[in-house]
Amino acid sequence: MNRVLAVVGAVLLAASVVAAGTPGEILAQVQRQYEGVKDYTARVRVAADIPDLDLPARDFTVYVKRPDKVKIESTGLVILPRDVLLLGDLEGHLAESARVTVNGTTRERGRLICCLKLFPQDTASRDRVLLWVDVERRTLVRSELWTGANRLLAVYWKHVRVNDEFWLPAEVKCAISGGVLGEAQPGSITVTFADYQVNTGLSDELFTDREH
Repeated sequence: MNRVLAVVGAVLLAASVVAAGTPGEILAQVQRQYEGVKDYTARVRVAADIPDLDLPARDFTVYVKRPDKVKIESTGLVILPRDVLLLGDLEGHLAESARVTVNGTTRERGRLICCLKLFPQDTASRDRVLLWVDVERRTLVRSELWTGANRLLAVYWKHVRVNDEFWLPAEVKCAISGGVLGEAQPGSITVTFADYQVNTGLSDELFTDREH
């Protein structure tokens, strides 16, 4: 009986993914979720837990104008992946990728999660990006960067509804493999967002002094 239930569950998961669309369509839905965000301002806190690196928590204001403009106002050094501020940078990953496939499906807290695998245009490359997508909300749940058998970075996303229109990051935790930051041991960086202001029409001039 348990085996039958497992098979039925797998069939239902597969049917749900088919209903959501092809891998490319699922990814396009995530892009459309974020395409409505032309710019945003937010208060951000970054807390790092990396052995041998003394990095106190930082609070700062971030200005982002998509697709690629970022400005950080901070009194000290800030370390965090640029993809976090660019909402996953799907456009950038898609520009580098030639093929997208479904790598698997699961349910987390009752929500259908689909894992997509992005392969680079260079067929000789062993690099790849894995994206876990909440099919209903069309948001990223997790993203990973791999080269060969080594996972370089894993990013875990939690979202909040903003202006009753957008799902934007509330907390993003980056698990960093050893060696990515010089000789440092594996560690993590947690980024929390608050006080979003979305689509206020940020000027290009705001980003001309210094881009990060």
